[in-house]
Amino acid sequence: MNDFAYLSTFGLPLGNTYVFNNNYQSSTIPLTISNPDLKWETTAQLNAGIDLSFFRNRLSLTADIYKKKTNDLLLNAAMPTSTGYTAAYKNIGSMQNQGLELTINAVPVQRKNFTWNTSFNISFNQSKVLSLTEGQEAITSAIAWDNNWSSLPAYISKIGMPLGNMYGYIWDGVYQYSDFNKTTNGTYILKDNMPTNGNTRGNIKPGDIRYRDLNGDGVVNASDYTVIGRGLPIHTGGFNNSFTYKQFDLNVFFQWSYGNDLLNVNRLLFEGNIFNRTYFNQFASYEKRWTPTNTSTDLYRTNGFYGGGYSSRTVEDGSFLRLKTLALGYSLPASLLKRAKINRLRLYAAAQNVFTWTKYSGMDPEVNTYNSVLTPGFDYSAYPRARTITFGANVSF
Repeated sequence: MNDFAYLSTFGLPLGNTYVFNNNYQSSTIPLTISNPDLKWETTAQLNAGIDLSFFRNRLSLTADIYKKKTNDLLLNAAMPTSTGYTAAYKNIGSMQNQGLELTINAVPVQRKNFTWNTSFNISFNQSKVLSLTEGQEAITSAIAWDNNWSSLPAYISKIGMPLGNMYGYIWDGVYQYSDFNKTTNGTYILKDNMPTNGNTRGNIKPGDIRYRDLNGDGVVNASDYTVIGRGLPIHTGGFNNSFTYKQFDLNVFFQWSYGNDLLNVNRLLFEGNIFNRTYFNQFASYEKRWTPTNTSTDLYRTNGFYGGGYSSRTVEDGSFLRLKTLALGYSLPASLLKRAKINRLRLYAAAQNVFTWTKYSGMDPEVNTYNSVLTPGFDYSAYPRARTITFGANVSF
């Protein structure tokens, strides 16, 4: 979004050249449609807070509750095909964010040679779509990570629900032999009472991926899409501790996120090879896929994927607790520095992203390949945060 999104734009693409007098001539074509009524979003917010301190400020508490409503949301909204454009920036609808932020600071120990300072903060936020536009009940968002999937909805924003909900099929394991009738020539035909996975009934084989038929019509299709994950966390926070003992100092900082899911698209490629490309390597877990001799598994057989949408199979818990920072320092005694005319010399070692506790199978739970409030928690070929270790010295004269 830029300051001139309300204006039309034009371009001279190579695909729109024409020949005149045996020479290629450039053609100017419209790329985006104008919207002279476009304006910035408006926000109204109500805050209430309290600050408390106890024991001569050795313990303090700050609490803040808020409720924020945003109107005239800016969105690159889909346009009817009759306009000749796929999307245009519009002011649509409204949404609400409300939550609580809590911070506690304390000095549990304060002695001559030893001190301990600690700080804890936690934030809760709940979003809700209040209204959209033109009679819409919901809008879906696709992710252009691959041409074959660029038009398939991955997220949904629906009135009365939070932003960033993942959208697709409920995964129901794989088809087993018991789901089929076997003909005299050895062919397996899916039983009439078994719903399809979107593929034609005659092409479904034992070991193929299976989805839940929510509307009970016997065919899994877009009518069976539902919310399959929560992209935004219930709460986030941090816990920081600083210690000093004589000339030593130690800092330990943890951060966390709880209640959010991640859409691990990497598993579509490397734990099932949805495109059936022979040059794709696979995760080690692919060894557990369904085969005629390994039917007690829920990972579909080779070439057993059938698309049409995302599913809960690759939605994972993205909650994590991370030891974000660990730093140890030592300040040399002033008596040793006096002759060198140095006021202070501190040697230190520090590490970032030391360790992460999480159930997420991907490389980093703190990921969002496509950074948008409508599409949080999408993991596709994201590079994880690096663990770094540094050594240094702070010198003052």
